[in-house]
Amino acid sequence: MRILLVAGSPAPSSSALVSRLAAQNDLVLAVDRGADACRAAGVVPGAFCGDADTVSEEGLAWVRDQALRREDGDEIPIRLFPPAKDDTDLSLGFTCARELAAERGEELKVTVTCASAGRMDHALAVFGVLAKNADLAPRLIEDEFECRILAPSGAETWALGEGTLGSHFSFVALADDTCVSETGLRWELDHFHVDALRDRGISNVVDTADACVTCHKGILAAFLIS
Repeated sequence: MRILLVAGSPAPSSSALVSRLAAQNDLVLAVDRGADACRAAGVVPGAFCGDADTVSEEGLAWVRDQALRREDGDEIPIRLFPPAKDDTDLSLGFTCARELAAERGEELKVTVTCASAGRMDHALAVFGVLAKNADLAPRLIEDEFECRILAPSGAETWALGEGTLGSHFSFVALADDTCVSETGLRWELDHFHVDALRDRGISNVVDTADACVTCHKGILAAFLIS
């Protein structure tokens, strides 16, 4: 089951990107203010979760109205949480996504958008949530970049593909003693060990059509920059 989490960044991704990603996934889960991004893009979410402290009144009313309009008679699952809670809305979004996949007995794949712009503290916390859910091999896709979380517990390797030739590539370890290999990039690495948030993986270039990056140990955030 492929679920798109449309998160509540104060600077959301473009409507065109939200619409394109929604078409590539089986279900869209609007996370709080993400409902407003869905509404702007004309994308009807299949579920909503959050504490409703950032979604507009119009956005939340729109989600509820869409639930009533469903032709199959099944209401859109709406999970509301108290604002005074331990987890961020995005973290709750991952929990809800796992529950939705478990209800269907399906393997879960998660893509996230509208998550990383607007506030640095929120952006850093987003990568903490992604690292926590590394077993799902989550992708974060914004207008300016695509990030994939690589780890032995999820997806170890990202084959970048022929269409990425000449693109800028960077990685940042999200756990100490992360072990990385890069091939087909201008500067290659072979089982290189790097601690969390060190800058050794910044600003590389994709040089071959079979370029790939592998995380042998730890957790890696790998970025293709548009």
